[in-house]
Amino acid sequence: MSAIADGRSGVRARRTGTGAGPPAGARGSVLDAAAAQERTWIRLGAFAALGGYGLERWATLLHPSPGWHLAGLLALAVALAGLVPLLARYDRIIAALAGFFMLLAAFPVAGLPWQSFIHLRVAVSAGAIGNGLTLLPNTLVPYLGHSQDVRLVIMLGAAVLLLDAAAVLAFTGWSGTSLGDGRRAAAALPLTALAIVPSTLLRPQWPYAQGLVLFVLLAAFLWGERVRRRTAGSALTAVMLAGVAAAIIAPRLDQHTPWINYRAWAGTAVRRQVAAFDWNQTYGPLRWPHAGHEVLTVAARTGEYWKAEDLDTFNGYSWVQSPAGEQAAQGPALPAPKASAIAQWTQTIGVTIRGMETENVIAAGVAGQPVGLTGGIGEGADPGTWVADAPLDPGISYRIQTYSPHPSAQQLASAGRAYPGVKVAPYLTLTIPQTRLPPGAYPQIEFPPFHTPGVPSFSVPTAVPNATSFVTTSPYAGAYTLARRLAAQAATPYAFVASVERYLTRGFTYNETPPVARYPLETFLFANREGYCQQFSGAMAMLLRMGGVPARVAAGFTTGTFDRSHRQWVVTDRDAHAWVEAWFPGYGWVRFDPTPVSAPARSGSTSPPIVKPVSAAFAAAGQAPRREIGAQSPQPTASHHASGGSSDTWVILVAVLLAGAGLGAAGILLRAPRTPDGLVDELERALVRTRRPLTDGATLAALEQRLEATPGAAGYVRALRMARYGGQPRLPTAAERRALRRELARGLGLAGRLRAWWALPPWVGHQRAPQPAR
Repeated sequence: MSAIADGRSGVRARRTGTGAGPPAGARGSVLDAAAAQERTWIRLGAFAALGGYGLERWATLLHPSPGWHLAGLLALAVALAGLVPLLARYDRIIAALAGFFMLLAAFPVAGLPWQSFIHLRVAVSAGAIGNGLTLLPNTLVPYLGHSQDVRLVIMLGAAVLLLDAAAVLAFTGWSGTSLGDGRRAAAALPLTALAIVPSTLLRPQWPYAQGLVLFVLLAAFLWGERVRRRTAGSALTAVMLAGVAAAIIAPRLDQHTPWINYRAWAGTAVRRQVAAFDWNQTYGPLRWPHAGHEVLTVAARTGEYWKAEDLDTFNGYSWVQSPAGEQAAQGPALPAPKASAIAQWTQTIGVTIRGMETENVIAAGVAGQPVGLTGGIGEGADPGTWVADAPLDPGISYRIQTYSPHPSAQQLASAGRAYPGVKVAPYLTLTIPQTRLPPGAYPQIEFPPFHTPGVPSFSVPTAVPNATSFVTTSPYAGAYTLARRLAAQAATPYAFVASVERYLTRGFTYNETPPVARYPLETFLFANREGYCQQFSGAMAMLLRMGGVPARVAAGFTTGTFDRSHRQWVVTDRDAHAWVEAWFPGYGWVRFDPTPVSAPARSGSTSPPIVKPVSAAFAAAGQAPRREIGAQSPQPTASHHASGGSSDTWVILVAVLLAGAGLGAAGILLRAPRTPDGLVDELERALVRTRRPLTDGATLAALEQRLEATPGAAGYVRALRMARYGGQPRLPTAAERRALRRELARGLGLAGRLRAWWALPPWVGHQRAPQPAR
């Protein structure tokens, strides 16, 4: 009777998947183990099939499809669902740790840069995910853009759904037995969503056939491990009949419209900050948005000034944009640059609009037609600029080929002045007001090319007999006299451009709230001598045209900060800027920036400083300069802790080895070449090593301001800022470095002093920053 009872209990255990089973060594035990193993493989196989199908559907949301990332997520999910229950049979703590690290690994597998993951750049990762979520409600799918943040968020959506189902299987099936209906449904729901969500956004080509496939896979996952081998055929037949019947009925039930307008709900669920810019110059108090909000990102080989539009018309008071195509209508296009220049300074960039709305296609230099934009695109005021028929909203991405030359001073000096006659006339013309004439009667004056015989002339015949006397009696007589004097002293057009730049550095100050004047540029040059980028660029372009060098004002954004994790430039509204472009034979339009380097757009201050009361310069954490958002920290040196031993010889040997390694590392640090970029990176690491981590919004300028009470430390940051952004040759001195090291150690005791010495080791000798090449 006992044997029969044992046999019955064994059968009962096999059928229900519960109970302790027969004693060890009995045949029922072997059958139970085989059945449990078979159930596990069926469960994993059905899970992998259903998850793989869901990922195949999810891949349609992105183009190109991230195939390897999706395959990695599936492999990770199957490993989580199968390995954790296996490990739990031996040690549940090890199983839990393994499951945790598998879940954590989903982030880099989904596309989060490994640098951010390995170095625990939590703020960087959170910022990328936040940006992606902000842009997602207005993103069109399949997503063809180049925003890594949007792609990351879409991939993380797949990872969350897939791993949610895997976690249910892993952590509710410790014993390897079959799951209950509730747990099985909890795992099936996210897998079903993985396949269904893409179909709600992109109607599939064969919706009912794909629905049938999903139904069969879902049935296999829910009931597959319950089906006996002898009844498998009947079960499959029943499932197929039910699926075919549903596929026949489904078209009659499909209303082709959702019951809930989820798209409208999603569009209002995320609050966006959208900036807009009017690039025409006004010279009053600066009214551009400058709160530090991100407006766009650019994936580019080299950083440029990201141009929105050209301001090529001076209307007597300010520089404004000409009507689209007006410059091209005035005559033939300017000659193309020489082939070697085009080959050297041409690149294709990827632009993603984030927190702004613009009709201008943001590019750099002279650009070709953008690729990836829907709707109409037309040529802007000048060739090489583009305007969209409808505003470009956050989430829109495109690629565009740009030409932005950076020849050296020697190359520009030898470029000559072979201007192509009538072709440059529009860029040597200014509207000059005259107090005795009404505003509508202001004539346009064309100035002769640099160092050529001739005098100013009216571009359109007028009753005024002499254009030269008209200019010399106008409100801009002082500017004309200055331009002629500087041009006469210059041997080449480039020398004239350089002399105008130098002139604007002598006694002029940066001020975003200059006084309002009737003739702002003349007042800026000879009266108040203060202003921001609009005054500096507008005055320089005006002087260049008066002196015979073709010039115009360009508006857009400076380079921004480089996100090394995503290999892209991050641009905020504080990078909005105006600069000057001058035309040189063989090179075309070359950029010049007369605005002082203390301007936020030029000093690397791309976010507002965080205002916190501090008792000492470094009392509040996170006041380091934010140069590169995702700058990779160096790999920490591995340290080995010697365990206690019976022999002092081992302790001495380990101490000697550690000391030797420390001295070697110190020698490398002491002799490491010093460059502005390297010192900025070192300062970032120093703040981390002294437990003063970085936060968004910290800048070199803000850091210098907070160090005013310690002149030496402030001098270190000031020298570093000017060397990095201002092209100054001096690097910080050893004395300034010691002062900064003392500030890093302040309030941290002996351990803090050691950390500060490790973070900023002493220097040997002195180096100067290299002179920047134009």
